[in-house]
Amino acid sequence: MPNHDRNALTIADRLQIAWVLLPAPIVAIWALVQAPFTTHGRTKSWKRNLFDRLVRWVISGTNRRQARALLGTTRGAYNQFLKENKMEPVVEEIGEDARLLWIGPKQTERVLLYLHGGAFLLGMSPFAASFWKYIQDNLGKRGKPTGVAILNYTLVPDLQFPGQLKQGVRAVRHLLDSGVKPENIQLVGDSAGAAFIYQIWSHILHPVEGAPKLELSSPFGGTYMVSPWVRLTDDEGKFFSSKGNRDYLMPATGNYWGHKVLDGLPASAIPYIEANTAPEDWLQGLEKCVKRVLISAGGAETLYGEIIKFQEVVKKHHKDVTLYLEEHGVHNEPYLSFMTKEKDLGEVTPLVLDWLDAGFEKS
Repeated sequence: MPNHDRNALTIADRLQIAWVLLPAPIVAIWALVQAPFTTHGRTKSWKRNLFDRLVRWVISGTNRRQARALLGTTRGAYNQFLKENKMEPVVEEIGEDARLLWIGPKQTERVLLYLHGGAFLLGMSPFAASFWKYIQDNLGKRGKPTGVAILNYTLVPDLQFPGQLKQGVRAVRHLLDSGVKPENIQLVGDSAGAAFIYQIWSHILHPVEGAPKLELSSPFGGTYMVSPWVRLTDDEGKFFSSKGNRDYLMPATGNYWGHKVLDGLPASAIPYIEANTAPEDWLQGLEKCVKRVLISAGGAETLYGEIIKFQEVVKKHHKDVTLYLEEHGVHNEPYLSFMTKEKDLGEVTPLVLDWLDAGFEKS
């Protein structure tokens, strides 16, 4: 994907990054000192307390360009993951400047199509791929070998809505053309990736002019949304939870990122991007799109209240909706044990594995 000048770091950007990183050791020490004295801190390992606080410090103190430079690209994260796991790349160009990055060999009997998060501004994290490999490995042990395809899509501002949606439709069509049945595809995504799934739902129900239609012979087998980004902005502080002061994704950061995504878009685009501002009947007919829906959230995350509202709306239009809530979880909680490489995978991950397993039939 092209590297546009608007993503290049200025001298001021580089100086600010240095300024943000300079006190990081002090931030880390303070996080460890504080942790035993808070209920939330005591529920996390020292590695998690360290990680959560440092990530919050860095992403709260950097702009879009700086965060993008620090966190790297989706392709870079994929390559790092492959190197760590001694795996070979399997990459398919699908058009619209998008590609599918497979974890292991391409498979067409069962597929998890993963749409990564990062506010549509940032690439995938390597530990997200580690989470999905864990799910893949365990589905295989249960007699259900499954392909995991990561959509490498173009980030904002290099491409605006409906550009990413077009790439998502390409990905689904490519899988269908490869012989995968819709009922054997489960769409999975975190944060903005979950919002991306919502865009696909919306497009099926309310086709976007200029985007190729997506017509399914049967509904998708399932959808798993991790900490879905269903409210992008909150200028007046009405929507983002006060519990977010324990989350690494702070309200101000989410609000800043949301404006970057929404700025310049027509009002007609907003219901496709920001789920909690869509009309009440927007998801009517959802059961024609997907058989089952799973949503997970952390009790300590900034988006907690908005995610609860969203799942209540989804339940009005679909009879098979499940919510998994991890009491002291933060944004994208199930992934974070894979970042810190801990044996304790938390409360939600085993439940997610069981849920996805139930969505696939044995051969």
